[in-house]
Amino acid sequence: MKARAGVGALLLAGLLAGAEAEAAEAKQGHGWDITVEANTDFPLSVGGRVGVESPWRLRLSTSLGYLPGMYLQAVNDVAVALDVYDRERANLIKQSLKNSLVWRTHAGWRPFPGAGLYVEGGYGLVALGGETNPEDVLAALTGINPPVGESVLNREYRVRSVLHMLDVEVGWRWGLGSGWTARTALGAAFTLDSNTRVEPTFEPEQPLLVNLFTGFAENYLDDTFEKYVHLPVLSFSIGYAF
Repeated sequence: MKARAGVGALLLAGLLAGAEAEAAEAKQGHGWDITVEANTDFPLSVGGRVGVESPWRLRLSTSLGYLPGMYLQAVNDVAVALDVYDRERANLIKQSLKNSLVWRTHAGWRPFPGAGLYVEGGYGLVALGGETNPEDVLAALTGINPPVGESVLNREYRVRSVLHMLDVEVGWRWGLGSGWTARTALGAAFTLDSNTRVEPTFEPEQPLLVNLFTGFAENYLDDTFEKYVHLPVLSFSIGYAF
């Protein structure tokens, strides 16, 4: 009980110090502010974020992270439960995007001096993830017949997708005292365009048939991402301001 009370007192002291700093800013303004954060944007990424705020409260931020498989699994479980798409499509999304690199760059504004409320919007990129899939698995997931006449055993395809996204968010940043900060935000990410490559890891005996198969698979995946990958995003960060 004493330990919990001590932690609570420290948190309260940090919030009070942050409130005092915000009140001082409301009276006096502030200079340039640079914040480095450990950040998660659920269900998009886990990584780091750097933010800059000008004396006029204009904001610019960029973050870099990766897309964990468990985040995709959580999204897919909800989507399947709500009949947004079926389990086969969910598995295809997961196998194509898991462990992707996620880069997000935003610009925004904090409209009220002395308050942590801010709005931001910008660009998101999801790339360099995915898995290698056996031909029968890829054919089953997409519903496309595989090429016939190939004698190569264990035919596999490397699947890589690049998503270009529009990001928006509304958030709040707290000063915790001694330069430490906390931030949370609620937003959304919308897939504007998808570019998928499905490439054989073997030397095809009938390149034309294999190219037709991979072309249909690429179009199927791009249609899936552009139609279904539009996500609410919940962000949490702990950082330090310089």
